[in-house]
Amino acid sequence: MKKKILLFLLIATIFLLTACNDQLTEGKLSIKVKNQFDESVEQAKVSLDGLNAKQSNAEGVITFNITKPDYELKISKVGYDTLTKKIVLREKESTLVLELKKKDTAVIVDEKEYIDIDDKTVKFLFKTNPYNKVSFYLGEDSNNLTVKEQNIDYDNEGLEISNLKAGKTYYYKIEAKNNEDSTSTEVITFKKLGNTNNWEAPDWPRKAVFYEIFVRSFYDGNNDGVGDFVGLKEKIPYLKDLGVDALWLMPINSSPSYHSYDVVDYYDTNEDYGTIEEFQEFLRAAHENGIKVIMDLVINHTGDKHPWFKAASKEEENKYTDYYVWRDQFDDIYEKGPWGQMVWHKVSTPEYYYGTFWSGMPDLNLRNHKVREEMKKIAKFWLDPNQDGDFSDGVDGFRLDAALHIDEDGDVTHNWWQEFNSAVKKVNPEAFLVGENWTETDKMAQFFEDLDASFNFSLADQIIRMVNGEPRDILGDIEYIHNRYSRYSKDFIDATFLRNHDQNRVAHDLVENKEKMKLASSLLLTLPGTPFLYYGEELGQMGAKPDDNIREPFDWYADAAGEGMTIMAKSNFYNKMKYTEANDGISLEEQKGVEGSVFEHYKEMIKIRKENPIFSTGNYEKIDTPARTYSYRVSGTDQEYNLYVIHNLSSDKKIISVSSDVIELINDSKYKASDSIELKAYGTLILKVKDNNLVIN
Repeated sequence: MKKKILLFLLIATIFLLTACNDQLTEGKLSIKVKNQFDESVEQAKVSLDGLNAKQSNAEGVITFNITKPDYELKISKVGYDTLTKKIVLREKESTLVLELKKKDTAVIVDEKEYIDIDDKTVKFLFKTNPYNKVSFYLGEDSNNLTVKEQNIDYDNEGLEISNLKAGKTYYYKIEAKNNEDSTSTEVITFKKLGNTNNWEAPDWPRKAVFYEIFVRSFYDGNNDGVGDFVGLKEKIPYLKDLGVDALWLMPINSSPSYHSYDVVDYYDTNEDYGTIEEFQEFLRAAHENGIKVIMDLVINHTGDKHPWFKAASKEEENKYTDYYVWRDQFDDIYEKGPWGQMVWHKVSTPEYYYGTFWSGMPDLNLRNHKVREEMKKIAKFWLDPNQDGDFSDGVDGFRLDAALHIDEDGDVTHNWWQEFNSAVKKVNPEAFLVGENWTETDKMAQFFEDLDASFNFSLADQIIRMVNGEPRDILGDIEYIHNRYSRYSKDFIDATFLRNHDQNRVAHDLVENKEKMKLASSLLLTLPGTPFLYYGEELGQMGAKPDDNIREPFDWYADAAGEGMTIMAKSNFYNKMKYTEANDGISLEEQKGVEGSVFEHYKEMIKIRKENPIFSTGNYEKIDTPARTYSYRVSGTDQEYNLYVIHNLSSDKKIISVSSDVIELINDSKYKASDSIELKAYGTLILKVKDNNLVIN
């Protein structure tokens, strides 16, 4: 009897579950959001777990397609209390009316945050409830403030106050009120900066060839398996032999990670790399050999082990609390970053902090003038360590990591970099700043109003695609890009490259085809801009994601072992070595002095570029040449000759003829007008001639 009862209950349960599932395998849920005054709430962010969040329309309504009966619901909007609740649905089509309560207290946060817009204007970046009326008082005497704005609507996008005088100290107070409440800040002081966008780009980078080095993986000078400053100094002759005359060092600051982008001490070096004294010895040696050095400077964030962040994370407020970005009632903790990632992270306290990249890299608050001053002080330290005006033991500039992500706000981002560049040039007018702004061209171009140079990610991709057979007009692409740049600065420096430490290596993207690698380098080194090479690229080193395997040891020897070779296992890499192998033909020992090797090709192309400054200063014009070739003329008013560059984009050799006598620079050969010239598969010719109208067939 018991068995029959249990069987009956089991069948009944299955029937009921099936019925419920049949009811809600698909359906629609409409949600209407209103406030406590029965007003529709537009643009409220509504999310159901497992479904993409949506915003309510002008009537406060949003509709979802549903596939199950129960959901976790969240509704949020700036100026309102967030609503979180679990809902259970019984019908295939349901409508819910939910109330989102307006915050009804007058509150002001971030009242000490501001940014200098120009020599006469400051933008104050406080926040208050959007339905409050705001009044702003300002004066040169803390006891005598006059109203500058009264009872205005304020959208939390910043308040600009103009007609200020550079160098003057001012005092201000903010009031906010609504029908039920009012509040005001204490009297706050600030000093108006002058010359916040007073800089000129130095000339030396325009003719330089840069070489990016990951110190950890380059050369070990003290036999512990880790690359270091002693090793860098020892390999200066190699760098001179290759022909580069400027270096970009990935982060060298103290850090717990292998990559050092999570800095814990801006005033010290990574102990794995050596001491500050050893770094300065390397710098002096590099400068004595005519090599400039810029270092990675990470300003967007610190590591979460930095003493500033440790102090800021404590429950009691202290001087470092506002060094970072902490959530206030106007922030949405469910906000997503540029890649769809969570950007608000929680510490042991109830507070959330902002970190664009991940929880281990909390973003610095560049709206805080104390943080801005600290960053300028750090830059000055590395430019002129002894503060004696002798830059031989200092760096020659900075590569600015994640420049685009500073604050994620247009005015703050750009005005900060203008302020920083002006401060850097005040220390050393010849210092060079190049920004990492990995975004679409139109947005990236705006940074030329702030910085000397920016990396051209778009061109890098176009070159790789072209070499892989995609029809491209590289000069057309460059003209489009440079037109965008020139809207913001006529004096821009275009930082060109093929690949860097965040991308699969060139060899990977060109399917390990040695001739294609050489063609890509020929394009890079004969096009306008300031070229940057990535260490090991000149050997055709392989590497693909994850990042560790793009940053493997520089391969000095055929057997992938020997004096100075770094060992990944000796560092804190997250993954094992994958691509650095013995006797694979991809080492300096196997390529140096070998005709046709990738290394010798890079060396020759760098030499030709350095001997012909016209590549950096000349005018470029596309010319017609045979099918599956791409060619251009490089000319300049101060030159006695023209250069005609012809690239073979095919796997077949070509025979070409020219209308005048020429000198071919790569092979150092002379040809008469009647001669036939062989253009190898994926090869390049550089023809030197006085003729302005050379015909190539």
